Amino acid sequence: MSLRSRLTTAFLVVVLGPVLVGAVFVAAVMSHLADSRGEALANSAVTMVDSTLGTICERIQASAAAVALNYRNGDQENAVEMAQLLVDRAVVDGVVFSSLATVSTDPGTDIGAEAPQGSWVDCGETVAYAGSGPIVALGAQAEVQNSDGSTAVFSAFREVDQAFLARLSRVADADLILQDSRPNPLEVGSAGAGRWDFTDSFLPLSIGTVATDVTPMYWTLAAMVTASAVCAVGLAAWLARSTTRPLAELSAAAERVAQGDLNVRVPVHGRDEVAQLAYAFNRMTAQTQSYVNALTASRDQMRGQLGRLGQTLTATLDLDRILEVILDTAMVTAGAEAGVIMLVDVDDADQLRERAGEGDLGLTEPASIRIGEGIIGAIAAGGVPAHGRIVDGRFEDRLRAATEPNAHTIVAVPFSGRQPVEHERSSGRQPVEHERSSGRQPVEQERTTGRPSDSEFGGAPRTDAGVLGVLVLYNRIAGDDFEPGDVDTLKTFAGQASVAVENVLLHRHAERLSLTDPLTGLWNYRFMQTSLRREAERSRRYQRPSALLAIDLDRFKTVNDTYGHPVGDQVLIELARRITGQIREVDLAFRHGGEEFMVLLPETDAGGASVVAERLGKAVNARKFKVNDATGGRELNVTVSIGVAVLGEHADTATGILAAADEALYAAKAAGRDTWRVATA
Repeated sequence: MSLRSRLTTAFLVVVLGPVLVGAVFVAAVMSHLADSRGEALANSAVTMVDSTLGTICERIQASAAAVALNYRNGDQENAVEMAQLLVDRAVVDGVVFSSLATVSTDPGTDIGAEAPQGSWVDCGETVAYAGSGPIVALGAQAEVQNSDGSTAVFSAFREVDQAFLARLSRVADADLILQDSRPNPLEVGSAGAGRWDFTDSFLPLSIGTVATDVTPMYWTLAAMVTASAVCAVGLAAWLARSTTRPLAELSAAAERVAQGDLNVRVPVHGRDEVAQLAYAFNRMTAQTQSYVNALTASRDQMRGQLGRLGQTLTATLDLDRILEVILDTAMVTAGAEAGVIMLVDVDDADQLRERAGEGDLGLTEPASIRIGEGIIGAIAAGGVPAHGRIVDGRFEDRLRAATEPNAHTIVAVPFSGRQPVEHERSSGRQPVEHERSSGRQPVEQERTTGRPSDSEFGGAPRTDAGVLGVLVLYNRIAGDDFEPGDVDTLKTFAGQASVAVENVLLHRHAERLSLTDPLTGLWNYRFMQTSLRREAERSRRYQRPSALLAIDLDRFKTVNDTYGHPVGDQVLIELARRITGQIREVDLAFRHGGEEFMVLLPETDAGGASVVAERLGKAVNARKFKVNDATGGRELNVTVSIGVAVLGEHADTATGILAAADEALYAAKAAGRDTWRVATA
């Protein structure tokens, strides 16, 4: 069975199967709904007929009783007036006065319509009609005992005729047939009923209701299924043809390529996945041609090209990507099955850690080794390239460590360079115990300390010069040993890796300097603007408060004028240290300018910020500031004024929160300094 046939069949099964199942289900549902509707209509009609006849019988019985009651309370004249009133109001068709105990076939009409000839159905009887004759009326009797011992009987009746049945038919919205003993039963309605039910509660009636005809719906459903089938067959044929034709062309082209014809190209039809496959095949054949031509070039020429490629990689600052490209190119050039580039760890200058790895290194975790230990650590410590075989876990006089790759052959080239050394590196602080009080919640951010650190910019080893890392390749293809020429090739790539690492670190160092204050080491005004805008956006989005403290040294101009600006600088440095010692890891401290500082407190409301402001004020004036000037050391009393503003409460923007905090700071100054104030709402 061809692929086209299989696709066509599968498509039809997938498409038509659910359509047919759905059609059967819909037909069954329509039939069930039609039956349910017909049954409901019939039950409703029967109930309506029985209820209406019951009401009529109650009115007939009440009429007979009313006439008898008037006769008993007065005389015959009162009874006649009541009977005439009931007939005039169409409660009954007539009232018969008789001394007989039962209603006869011709009792004689006293009031109203003439008593009909035939069988009457007594509304008071519980026995159904037994078919003793044509039913002509519904009646009821009431008896009154006369003073002479005789009995007066009063019979009220409603005629059962065509008009009576017509009114009953309109009420029940159904066709009616009176099933009595007459040859031609009374019948009313359109005689178009599709369902008949029977009731004999008062009268023997056949009740006909309209039946729902779902035949047109069946034909419509069949037409829809047929149309769907025709469309599905056409679509399946088109889909199978459009899918298999490009595959057949691709198969023929692949056969020609297998025979050595690399000039073959496959027509590209459309933009679907098969077209993309044809386009990729054409690219593959074109690239294969270029690869075959490139293989004719010498190995030295390829090494030169790879060297120039390494130089172009130094233009990017994506260190991991650079190292991956360098490692991959080195492996292709040297014919290695696996390789790794290890750099000196950020926090431990004596530790080498994997930054790029390819192939099977035989490790469950990234490789790591201390400098001087194992094979790689010894090569890095010596700073001299090496190549050879690893026998029983030993290379020359060095034993392989458990945390470095296991292989049969190795070539390793260490690389070194100079790195920037920061003037300051903040240590990780634990938050003060009471930092979590009064509305101050821990929050995750990109930064982990109020003062910037090297690790926030990628970090760098702490040595001024020395080994940066090691480029190592393992297991040459076909089991051969690495050659001295491979060492020379790897030196080129190691040199490029060294330049790339230094470029990235220099860039990060420059970026760090552009965002920090050179005197205090805190974040500068530029980074403060960025942080406030970001925090304002976060506060608006998540409806969470963030507080800003504006801190200003009291009478700092007097310090500068009295002791000089060098002493003022010492005071600023010590104030920055005390501020960062009193805030959480997620809080940010900025130097706004001059003697004014700002502290951003994420996830903190006015109450929590007030606690921090109080604690900062106490930390500043708790002990004197020790400074050195031309006359020696001295101690100064320093106080600060603090303004507190909250995002979402006092302002919603970076500019607004700065203005609110400054306003609160001026209020603290006006209150006598050495205090704090919260901005007004």
